[in-house]
Formats: sequence, C-alpha cells, structure tokens
Amino acid sequence: MGRFKDLVDTPAAMEAFRAKYHIPQGVVLRYCPPEGVLLDRDVGEVVIPMIAFIQGGMTLPMRRITRDYLFHHRLTPHQCAPNMFRVLGCIDVLNERMGLGLTWHDVVRMYECHYVENGGYYLKSRSEVVRLISCLPISNKTMKDDFLIASGE
Repeated sequence: MGRFKDLVDTPAAMEAFRAKYHIPQGVVLRYCPPEGVLLDRDVGEVVIPMIAFIQGGMTLPMRRITRDYLFHHRLTPHQCAPNMFRVLGCIDVLNERMGLGLTWHDVVRMYECHYVENGGYYLKSRSEVVRLISCLPISNKTMKDDFLIASGE
C-alpha cells in the first residue's frame, strides 16, 4: 500500500481529492497499486502518479505545453518524475498569466530530458546560471508508489 492511498480510498476522499486538485467530473479516476500499472488499465486510460498532482502541479486536462512536450518526446505520465510536471506546469501558468507564448520547443532549449535507470525521465537545466523555474525539491524518490488511472473526457 502506498503513502497516498488514504487520499482516495473512499468515495468521500476521492471527491475531496478531485476538489483540491480541480479535476473535472467528466474524468473518471480510480486508484491503482504499483503492481497494476501495466495490467489494470484498458485502452484509452492513462496512468498518472498521484505525486504528480500532490507535488508536481499536474492538472487535468493537461495544459498545452505539458501535453505537447510529453507527446513529442513519446512519454507517458507514469514515466515522468514529479519535477517534470512542476517545470512544465509552471511554464504553462507563465503562458496563461503573462501571455508569453512559450512552446515545448522553448522547454527543450532550456532543459535536457534525462533518463534514470529505473525507467523514469526528469528535466535538468542546461545552464547553471539561468533557470526558468527554480526552487524545485531535490528528490521525490519513494513517493512514486501510488497511481491513479484516468479516463473519460
């Protein structure tokens, strides 16, 4: 059992989770243990680590830069470190609030996508001097044991 299962283990808890992270009612969510990530989902369903919502700022539906970056790098949400969602989500918010017009190409220019041996990916700044997003947690290891399966609109 994962660290965050109690946040979604009852209907009331699931509704509170939906409300806190602004997940639309048209999106169907269910909890998935780590061993079920590959087997417990059907066609059209997406597995998303809960930590992506809790610490990564993941939103549903995904915003444009997050969606485009994952699509063009052929990544699924459960392959990504929470900090990746935090970086992509922050850039999406900068676009919305400041009208910057940034795209996933700008993310590639500022960050390199790195592979970790366990099959995950994270973003690393290309420059130690200039960073678009700062104040990221150092590590989220051991927190990627809880997943949600999302489907619907």
